[in-house]
Amino acid sequence: MRPLLFALAFAAAPVAGQAETWRGTPEVPHTVEQEADGIEIRSYPPRTVAEVTVQGERPAATRRGFVELFDYITGENAAQGKIAMTVPVDQTRTDRGRTLRFFMPEGANIDSLPAPDSAHVALRQLPAERMLVTRFSGRPTPARLSSAEAALRAHAVERGLATVGAPRLMFYDGPFTPPWSRRNEIGLVLAR
Repeated sequence: MRPLLFALAFAAAPVAGQAETWRGTPEVPHTVEQEADGIEIRSYPPRTVAEVTVQGERPAATRRGFVELFDYITGENAAQGKIAMTVPVDQTRTDRGRTLRFFMPEGANIDSLPAPDSAHVALRQLPAERMLVTRFSGRPTPARLSSAEAALRAHAVERGLATVGAPRLMFYDGPFTPPWSRRNEIGLVLAR
């Protein structure tokens, strides 16, 4: 039953006021500053996220983290209320494990969101940032991720752009989307 709920989460209706959607799900607002060779420089405003850090290898850790965050937006919170799903789901490897993030709907902030029931889920405000991003379809295998990251790093070096931190993996589709139809992205935060 839970896999079906995950798939349905990605088919949630858009929230009023959000112009960009991916297959009907509100997309995190951003501006594309430049595009060349399938690589974009994007500018993101400050955003509010619910995040969880989990231990383990990517597929299993992703599932565990997703469940925690999905439970939060579907009612395991102080208000026992639902929070609209947005895309992408963001994942970053850190020294503490893998951090997964759900971006909260546009206009939501830490003060307006209900506290998570789970002690593992934290609400955070991310600063405005610029990112170098490339898109790919298919399953996010280690080879595809490595190739996409290498292309981003080469692009950054060619253009004299400094990056900071670990790559961000961004997933837009549910688990039942055929691999060839999936929208996956990898991004590197640009130094200020």
